[in-house]
Amino acid sequence: MTAVPLSPTVTHAPRPHRSWRILRLGLLNERAYRVRLVVAPLTLAVQLYLYDRLWTAVFSHTTVAAGLTLRQTLTYSLMALLIARIRWNSRTFNVRDSLSVAVREGTVVYWFLRPISPSRFYMWRQSGDMAYGAFWAVIGYVVLLRVHIIAPPQGVSGATVFAASLLLGQMVLYYLGQIVDIAMFWLVSNSAIVRMYYFVQDLLSGVFVPLPFMPVLLLTFATWLPFSFGINVPLSLYVGRTPMGHAGRELALQALWVIALAVISRWLWSRAGRRVTVQGG
Repeated sequence: MTAVPLSPTVTHAPRPHRSWRILRLGLLNERAYRVRLVVAPLTLAVQLYLYDRLWTAVFSHTTVAAGLTLRQTLTYSLMALLIARIRWNSRTFNVRDSLSVAVREGTVVYWFLRPISPSRFYMWRQSGDMAYGAFWAVIGYVVLLRVHIIAPPQGVSGATVFAASLLLGQMVLYYLGQIVDIAMFWLVSNSAIVRMYYFVQDLLSGVFVPLPFMPVLLLTFATWLPFSFGINVPLSLYVGRTPMGHAGRELALQALWVIALAVISRWLWSRAGRRVTVQGG
């Protein structure tokens, strides 16, 4: 095992056609493993159905729990699954062009020789995966709205606030995932950390269960961590648990987390170029 320091190189913004070539890598990976084109929507459909049955059973003897009605809980829970689907492909750490594989095999050196910076390539690559995941999420959302399982947004203003909060939330989760990936430059293998991170993220962001149903101590702890700003905050605004009068404060806190995490990830990228560990010589 050898350590190869790399000096930062002068890079330029990618041309539009180059950006498109990077964005479509996620879709090309899906086409290479075509069974996933069937498994992905099928898995999502099964998850949505099971969650619907679960919460319907929970509310069979009550109308309100944790300050939420059945309608609000179903909307929150099912939309949390859809939002989590946006970054589902980003969780794959064994894809050939992923950062983890590149560091492990030593091919990450080419990330520093391209006409765009490693961080910019990472951004476009992740954006492609998120766009593909968002495609399935939007389809699921439209279907659930049409069959009246989830509630619609609270008018145009509510939809606008939710869209802004959702965008900021995805940026928070993007930078958190990026920081975990960059840790590869020091850890060589971070598969265990990645699995633990995504479990914690789903638990504390509201994917497994809406945060209002958590014990008070855990809820207080979760609301001060960045994970909750990824999914819980947008959905709390959507279902009305957080009043629209508090939307400005919530959006401001999300923006602060985005800025803080962006600064941290930028600093880590600047350090990563000085240490590239190649496994296998």
